[in-house]
Amino acid sequence: MTILIIEDEAQVRELLGRRLQAHSYETQEAENGKVGLEKAKQLKPELIILDLNMPEIDGIQVYQRLRQDPDTAKIPVLFLTALSAGGTMTEQSLAIIASAKHRVQLTGKYAVMGKPYDAQQLLETIRKLLGQESAPAV
Repeated sequence: MTILIIEDEAQVRELLGRRLQAHSYETQEAENGKVGLEKAKQLKPELIILDLNMPEIDGIQVYQRLRQDPDTAKIPVLFLTALSAGGTMTEQSLAIIASAKHRVQLTGKYAVMGKPYDAQQLLETIRKLLGQESAPAV
């Protein structure tokens, strides 16, 4: 299973990549939204982890473009955001932000987690988005 990590902070990207690889996921990385969109179309990963707050093209705009492209429209997305103090942002509050800021409706399979994130919760959320019952073998 390939997971694409679209995150502008190199340290966060690398830590996420190592953590997911330790649980038998293959990862690819993109340092910004533009590169992320290109890689998503090329790789067609099973899941995308997407930072909300990035320069140039933010996470909501990336999400909107992913959903408009038939090749990437059905890829589940896990939003990670530091905008969530203490990790309390919900899917509902993200939908309100997306609608108000970009006039975008969030559709398809997605979830949201705050940074810093709990590693176990991250893995459980990924498994849920991928439709996996239990953790992959290590």
